[in-house]
Amino acid sequence: MFVKLIVLILALGSTGIGVLSVRQSRLVASNEMTQSRLRARQHDQRTLELRMQIAQRITPDHIRAMLGQEVDSTMVDQTNRRIDLLDPIDPEAAILKTQTQIGPSIIEPTFWTLDDGTRVYVLDGEIEQ
Repeated sequence: MFVKLIVLILALGSTGIGVLSVRQSRLVASNEMTQSRLRARQHDQRTLELRMQIAQRITPDHIRAMLGQEVDSTMVDQTNRRIDLLDPIDPEAAILKTQTQIGPSIIEPTFWTLDDGTRVYVLDGEIEQ
């Protein structure tokens, strides 16, 4: 009986130690993850500060002065340009037109989905450059 009690105490003690070690390792991992997030946030903050300093020090006139005569006189501001379709068409109408020309078989349209969710349809299976 005494041996069973000692074995039971040892088993419960080792189980407790195992649980505590798992808990400690989980806390260490959580702490490391928090520290890495803080370091990433500090790096992002430093990056933003450096970008701000660069933006304050560099202007288009300053760049032109650094380039001297090498600068192309046709430099224009590209930020206000809009992207328009050269040949605007309705993709659904073009797909229906393609399906009626091919016949009763339904052909799935080929398209690319861009990062912003925009779909670019490829009509007639050709990609023009």
